[in-house]
Parts: sequence; C-alpha cells; structure tokens
Amino acid sequence: MIAQVVFDLPLDGPFDYLIPEHLASAVAVGTCVKVSFGPKTKIGYVIGLIGSSSIPRLKPILSLCDNAAIFDNLDLVFAGEFSAYYGCSLGEALGSIMRNKNGPSIVSRRGTKPAYSLYCCPPSSYVAKIQEIMGGYQNHVIILVPDASRGQMLAPVLQGTGPVKIGTRSSVFECDGRYDCVIMVDDEDPSYKQESSPMYETRQVLLARSKIYGFDIAFVGLSPSVELMALARAGKVKLFENPSLSLAPFRMVDLSNYKFVPGLISPPVRDALQAALKSGKKCILVLNRKGSYRLTRCVDCAEILKCAHCDSPLIYSRSAGKFLCRHCTYSAAGDTVCPKCHKPSWRSIGIGVEQVQAELKKLFPQAKIHSFSALKQEFPDFDILISTQAVLRYQGELSVDLAAFIDFDAELNRLDTRSAFNAFCLAAHIRSMVHDEVFIQTRNSNHYVLKSLSRGKAQDFYDEELRLRKEFGFSPFKHWVKISLRGKAEKSTLQAAVDVYNRLSKNPAQNDCAPTPPLADAVGRKRDWFRFNVMVQADQAAPAVALIRSALAETKRSGRVIVTLNVDP
Repeated sequence: MIAQVVFDLPLDGPFDYLIPEHLASAVAVGTCVKVSFGPKTKIGYVIGLIGSSSIPRLKPILSLCDNAAIFDNLDLVFAGEFSAYYGCSLGEALGSIMRNKNGPSIVSRRGTKPAYSLYCCPPSSYVAKIQEIMGGYQNHVIILVPDASRGQMLAPVLQGTGPVKIGTRSSVFECDGRYDCVIMVDDEDPSYKQESSPMYETRQVLLARSKIYGFDIAFVGLSPSVELMALARAGKVKLFENPSLSLAPFRMVDLSNYKFVPGLISPPVRDALQAALKSGKKCILVLNRKGSYRLTRCVDCAEILKCAHCDSPLIYSRSAGKFLCRHCTYSAAGDTVCPKCHKPSWRSIGIGVEQVQAELKKLFPQAKIHSFSALKQEFPDFDILISTQAVLRYQGELSVDLAAFIDFDAELNRLDTRSAFNAFCLAAHIRSMVHDEVFIQTRNSNHYVLKSLSRGKAQDFYDEELRLRKEFGFSPFKHWVKISLRGKAEKSTLQAAVDVYNRLSKNPAQNDCAPTPPLADAVGRKRDWFRFNVMVQADQAAPAVALIRSALAETKRSGRVIVTLNVDP
C-alpha cells in the first residue's frame, strides 16, 4: 500500500510514500508519520491510501508518531474548507489543527442546528453576561479572548463557575463537539486576525467549525464587527442589545473654530482638564502616535529622513534623543547629518505623545502626568495619562473621569478600508472606561462616525457603514484577496507581481474575479524586503482563491520571492 502524505508547508502535495510491511496495519488516514523529505526528516499527515503510484521509486515511511489516528473525517473536511478559503496547503491547515489538538474530535450534537447569538454590552458587564450564558449549558464552555492579558483578567472571576477554558485565537481549532457553546469576546479585535500564513479570521473559522461540529456560539462585545452585524440583520445571529445602557456622552470640539489658538490642546479640552484636576479627577488623552514628531525633513534640500532598511520616515523621540523606525529596530543619533546634503539642518513636524506631554506639563505644572509607554505592570498615581490605543488592554481595570482624543481625524483617514470602523470601535471602547465625558477634537464633525457617536446611536453607524461597503464592494458583500509578493530584489519582485496580474487578467475562468494592477505596499520596503500587492475582488472568496492559486502555480518566479494570500485584509 501507498500513503498520500501532506506537510505543514506551503506545498500542495500530496506526496506518495511506501508503507513498510511492519506498519501496514498501523498506517491509516489521519495518522501522523515521520518520513524523509529531501535531506531532512519531517512529520507528515496521511490523507489517503492508494494501491499504486506514478512515481517509480518511493521512499518508505520511517515510523509513526502516534499509534492512533490523530485526525478524523471531520477534521479532514474542515481542513479542506479552510485550505480552499484561505489559500493555504492542506498540510498547513492540518498543522493548524494539530498544534491545538488534545485528542480525537468529539461530536456531541450532530444533527442539531447550532444557535448563534450576539450580546452588545459594555466591558464592565462582560463577566456577568458570560456567567449568564454559561448557566444555560451543562457541558464545557470555551471562551475565546483577543489576547492573553484579557484572559488573565477573566480567569480569576470565572473560577468556580463551571468547566470552562479560556484561550486566544489559536484555540478556535480546539472547538469541537466536546463544547456545547463557544463564547467569543470582542470579535472585532484586530488580534483575532492571524498575521502569518495562513492568515485566517477567527470569527470565520469559528462559524465554519460550528457548522461541522454543532456547538452554539455566543458573541459578547461592545462594538461587534460589521460582518457580524450583517449576519444579525439577516436573521442568522440573534441580537440582544441593552436599550437602557448609560455611557459617558461624547462632546465634539471643532478645531476649525480655534485656528489661531496655539498648541495641541483646544480651549474646551483645556478648561475641562483644569476643572477635572481641581476636583481631583483622573483624565486620559488618546493619541495613536509615539515619539515627539512623526516626520523629519532637511531644511536645505527637503530630504526626508528615512530608515536605512524600510521606506518609512523616522520618528524623533525627544526622551530618547534619537530617531526611531516604527517597523524595525533601526535608530539614528539625534545629530545625524542629512545623507543628501551632509548638513544637520533638520526640521521635525507632526505630533506625537511626547509633544502632548510637554505641552501639558507647561499648562498644568503641578499635575502628575504620565505616558503609557512609561508604565510597567501597575499604574502609577496619575492625574493625566497620555496613551495610544494600547491602554485598552487594561479595560475593566482602569477607569477615569474624563477622556479626550487629540487627533481623531488621523484615525478616520488611515490607509485602511476599515479605518472608519476601527475609529468607531476605539471611541466606543475608550468611552467604556470613562465616567463623565469624552471630548473628540476634529476638523471633520460631519463624518458619519462622529455623527453617530454624538447622537449615541451605534446602529446609525452600522447603517451607513453597511451601505458604503455594499456600494464599494467590500466585506461582507464582496471579498478582496490580497496577493502579497516580497523579495530582496525590487526588479524581480515587481516582475513577479506583473506576471501574476497578467496571468489572472487573461484567465478565461476568472468570471467575477477582478484583479487590480500591482502596486507597491504602503511601506514599499520593510526590513530590506521589497513588497508589491495585487488585489482581487470577487463575489465568493473560495473560487477566487482557487483561481489565484492556479495562476501562481503557472507563474515562474526568479530569485527568492515569497507570496502570501490574505482574504479580506
């Protein structure tokens, strides 16, 4: 007999291996085996058994990794769907399952239709809501959280509630019939998106596994993803909202009314901070920009100071006294001369956390002002805290009386199709940490995100966001697949991207798939790797991925060019 083996590598396979006589009764579909693969010994997964092969001389299987089959038929079904949707090999899909497998899969509810529910509530109510959901199930419940710190916060308060496990995104591959329900917290959190291949979205994988294994899903969050809200409006997910929810109001500060007022802190925010400090209240200012200045330009020749390894302007950190790269570990001394005209005539522009901190110390010299970057495990005794969105990891632990967004327009105008949604989520989650009032400094008060926030009607935002996504063809109405090509040589990498685009454009089977010409990434060179992208829009993700993989297989790439696929980036 011959075993068809796949590997946790970006190679489709399968590869044929001869089954030795002493392993004939042990090797079966789903077993894990050790084989020779090139000059090395690797672990592979048996996905089929055949009587003959077109390969004349086959290598034998060396040994079994386990006496029993690791994967069952349902695992193979899911792995096939996962591979087709996210464009990875079947071996990579099985490898993702293997890393989180604690025994054979269990199907406790086959034949039943899983129930999906969405509970919109503030983070302060998460524990009570999770306990309420768990009370409706007898068997084990698994809770998916976006990061380990959130799990560490939930674990002590849920201890003794019942048989429960808390895990991050990779735990989604453990979800099977042994659980009656899986609770997913804050499904919109970017941490749920796998950043390395295969680039899966945890929510999508969870829904796929639920259909196979039959467990229920309960989503708990303050600002659910647009994809999840679309499912709720289609009646596929039951929506539960709290109409009596009382949260701090938003106050919009139109900066166009203060054109000639110097500084980063507008008069309304300055007055509110002063009143709060007099009352002994705590405040937080949010600015998603590290360092002091965002960009440095030579006064004499207008050269922008960039990283030596990335096509990205260096950030100047006044506290460190040097220039830093936001993408790698590169740094340059503060007295660096211009590489073009060899003069140290730099002028730094743009705002950063350190600038805000310096201005606040001048306005309120007696106040205890700290930035988040200086914080350790515990918060110091502060009056004003300046932070990026990283402060959200302390939701449930940190509460303040007043908050203000210094530059909210920067969140709305990022080079990201989800910038509006991400800005909305950031504002909503910051508000959940505030008792009195949240200020938003903006020059775009008519933006639909700001209008929905000021009215306190989240559904108005989802109405407009869904309308725009449908009009422009974004998820959940259409899907985009990002083909990323990166290589050490710019010319060969670009040529590979052009070849892929040409192959896709001329493919008669492309039908509803619309590729875009190759463009350099937002950061065209990162850590000495040149990056180009080809985008493909399609009605369905899986057929588009199949077409792309076919085009990639037919495209020759010179040099070392690495290709990754990202569905709905």
